[in-house]
Amino acid sequence: MPATGDHVIETFQAATEENQLASLRDHQVVHLPADSEVWMTGDMHDHRRNFDKVTRAADLGNNPKRHLILHELIHGDRFDPSGADGSWEMLYNAAELKCDFPHQVHFLLANHDLAQIHGEGIMKAGLSVCEAFNAGVKRDFGDAASTVTVALTEFLLSLPLAVRAPNGLFFCHSMPTDEQVEKFDYTVFDRALTGADYRRRTGPVYQLIWGRNMSPPAVEIFAGKVSAKIIITGHQPQESGFAVNGPRHLIIASDHNQGVYLPVKCSDEYTIEDLVGRLNKFIALDI
Repeated sequence: MPATGDHVIETFQAATEENQLASLRDHQVVHLPADSEVWMTGDMHDHRRNFDKVTRAADLGNNPKRHLILHELIHGDRFDPSGADGSWEMLYNAAELKCDFPHQVHFLLANHDLAQIHGEGIMKAGLSVCEAFNAGVKRDFGDAASTVTVALTEFLLSLPLAVRAPNGLFFCHSMPTDEQVEKFDYTVFDRALTGADYRRRTGPVYQLIWGRNMSPPAVEIFAGKVSAKIIITGHQPQESGFAVNGPRHLIIASDHNQGVYLPVKCSDEYTIEDLVGRLNKFIALDI
């Protein structure tokens, strides 16, 4: 365990406050400066080697205009003999990174985050990842587990929904489905959220982060509604690290050795082909 329960709680609380009060954040969207660059990752799912690689390579302390986007950090495939998952530790490490670089580290709310908040069953290797996550917190914190759970839940609830760059790139965990995209409540990005926004199936937060298999025409509708040129998401597993879904949607994954991250400048114009050419594989990072 990297720290005491009290320190973990304090770190989550401090990172929550940094998320809520971030100067670049307007309601549920982080707006990046034009003179910056951003490194977008895909789902990480407790792949600690890739997390370590990308945070070391980003070298935020020596690159003050570089921003790093992280999402879907929890619920990996590493369970102890009792079936407990310790991916709370990666979430803690990310929260610590946010405290160290509050203006450069940004998060996106993801479906596994919401599942953990709701206690909703997602299965991996025949185990409920939410129950396994709770078991890991209980294993590592004992009587303080409930207090730690409250702190990390508040942290998850503080995560924004999207990051926007001035060159038209729009980063979010996923998008609503083809059936939902026309009637989707796009005001969710520009206001305070309510409990109804998180509601299973009908809430716009749920629809945004759980949507899969959207068609290129649906992406066109979504991009037009959010005034974006290209959407970059995770959420959908990619064995090769990425997939191109039409001219305005790039899907990336970061939870295995062939996973990728995307470094781009916030002022340069890109086509989808340009973005694919800029993808970097984690396996190529010799760190």
